[in-house]
Formats: sequence, C-alpha cells, structure tokens
Amino acid sequence: MAAGRFSKQAAPYLVQGRYLNGNNSTGDTMIGGTIQSAPSGLNMSQFDQNLPGDRFILDPLSALAYSNNNVGNLYTGTYRYVASRNNSTSVPQRGRAAFWDLTAISANSSNNNTTSGNYIGSPQTDALYQVTSDEAANIGVSLMAGVYINNFSQGNYWFIQESGKASLWFRGNNGNTLYGGANITGTATIGAGVYLAAVGNNNNLNTGLFDQLFAANGGTTFSAANSTTAYNAIDQMFTRYVGPAETLPSNGNISFVDLEFKRGAFRW
Repeated sequence: MAAGRFSKQAAPYLVQGRYLNGNNSTGDTMIGGTIQSAPSGLNMSQFDQNLPGDRFILDPLSALAYSNNNVGNLYTGTYRYVASRNNSTSVPQRGRAAFWDLTAISANSSNNNTTSGNYIGSPQTDALYQVTSDEAANIGVSLMAGVYINNFSQGNYWFIQESGKASLWFRGNNGNTLYGGANITGTATIGAGVYLAAVGNNNNLNTGLFDQLFAANGGTTFSAANSTTAYNAIDQMFTRYVGPAETLPSNGNISFVDLEFKRGAFRW
C-alpha cells in the first residue's frame, strides 16, 4: 500500500516499544524499523506498517496510551512518520519545529538521506517525506512539517506531530539559558496567536522555536508611509502562524498550543 495516506486505519507499529515519544525512541534506522527475528547483525527493514508519509489520527485515550510520562504526554492530534535528514546542523529536539527538507536528493542514491543530485521538487525527493530541524537559508520557516515529540536521531525515521494539542518550545530566557537570542516578542497570552520565531542560525539554542506577537509595539513597521515593511510583516505572520496558545507561554519553556491542521496539508 502506498505511503503518505491521509490517515492510516491501524495503530502505528512501534518496534522500539509502545511509546511514540519514549526514552528509547531514537528513531528507526530503516523504514518501518529493522526486522526483529533476523540473524544477528543483519540490518534490513521489517516492511511492516509504517512508511514515510503515513499519518495517524489519535484520540485522547490513544495518545495517552502511546505516551511516556518521563518525556511528556501526547494529546489528540495527527502524527506522521517521516525521515530525518542525516546531516542537519541542529539536532532534532522535543518541542521544536520540523521543516520539510527541500535539499536536492539523488534518486539513485543507496542512502535516501544523501544530499546530492538535482532532484529538488521531484517525486523522488517528495516521496521521502524528509524533514530537517534546520531553518532553510532560502525559504526560512515557511514549510513547517510539524513539531518533534522527542529527540530522535538524525538520519533515522520516526514520528512528528503535525496538528492538535502540542507541546511547543518558546524562545526566551528561562532563568538558566537564553533560547533564540531574545524573550517572547509580545505579551504572553492564552488564546493569542503563536508564530514560528524564525530566529535562524541553526545552533541548538536558536532554531525551531516559537513566539507570540500579541500587544507588541509595531512602531514603524505599520506606520511608515509608502513602505513595504508592513506588507512583509503581514506576509510573514500568515506563513509563520501555527495556532492559538492553550496555556500561558513563558520565556524559554514548553507550553501547549492548538497546532492547526493546515500544517498537515503539504505532501498528503
């Protein structure tokens, strides 16, 4: 059956354990997970259930059943099995954004994560459903695929959350470390919009974070006459919006956000 179905009518196959976000869920080294009954040392796919692009819709009880409380609870929403780029600058981390990887990938490569060739935008590239934790230099954060639900290894295959009640990591100083180079731009507010911070430089402190703009001072952004600045800001708000805050965000910490399903509309 083809990968990338809108919703899979089965439970996800979890070869590493029963948790989507478990401590041992560093990701599958092969699509679907390696076969478990093979002779020792044989590295091959079990070809059972999970293929890149597969989406699962979980109700509250199912999400809770798949949660490892030591990592954090999962909630109602859609989850997707994806490939992870094997050479991103940043490291995939829980609560940070995952972006569709538009890097050209050779269709003839023996390693689907090898970045070579001229296949950008091709069926071969899109069929990988590959994400990266890096904010792309040429497109920024516009093509967010979802949010990481645990720290899984670069180059492996595992689940991200693309919609629903999700745990998102906000920029700012949490008292110990400054994430994103600055605190939340506006006033942290329940029910107000949440946006990708787009802070940029792809080190582990400054990539894939989230922000709020409510009650921020627009200054010359919206008052300068004959300026494109306001239009640019409005455009960025549309492309970076992810949903409303369900709990009060705080600087440098994880808060609940209702991640809108429009983020699940790409490559489905």
